[in-house]
Amino acid sequence: MSEPEHIFVYGSLRAGYDHPMARHLESQARLIGEARVPGLLYDMGWYPAAFFDATASGTIVGDVFALKPDKGLIAALDDYEDGGPDFIRAPLSVALSGGGQLIAWAYGVSAPLDASVIPGGDFLAHWKAKSQRPTQP
Repeated sequence: MSEPEHIFVYGSLRAGYDHPMARHLESQARLIGEARVPGLLYDMGWYPAAFFDATASGTIVGDVFALKPDKGLIAALDDYEDGGPDFIRAPLSVALSGGGQLIAWAYGVSAPLDASVIPGGDFLAHWKAKSQRPTQP
């Protein structure tokens, strides 16, 4: 299997999120559009964590970007997403909102977490609805 040419992001890297790494991703890759995957999205404070599970009743909402052949962006994203040994980057089948599916890289946790699940699986909607936002450390 060849490496995915896309990346699925669901949190602080989404289009429209005000973070330097999100802006870097947008400048280095082409936004394809919104997509969904089965799983659970957890509220970790100023960022979410995803547990991808094909049997989950919930879905995670995110954006898909087409990557350039240069591996520098993936290396920068790996550094940004480094959450320890329980966090992984893996290929994942994602359903595009406009129809169709593709395989994309995605960062997630390797097991369910003991944290609050974000209802609806949409971090941006959840973030905007929070009355008190935690600050980034």
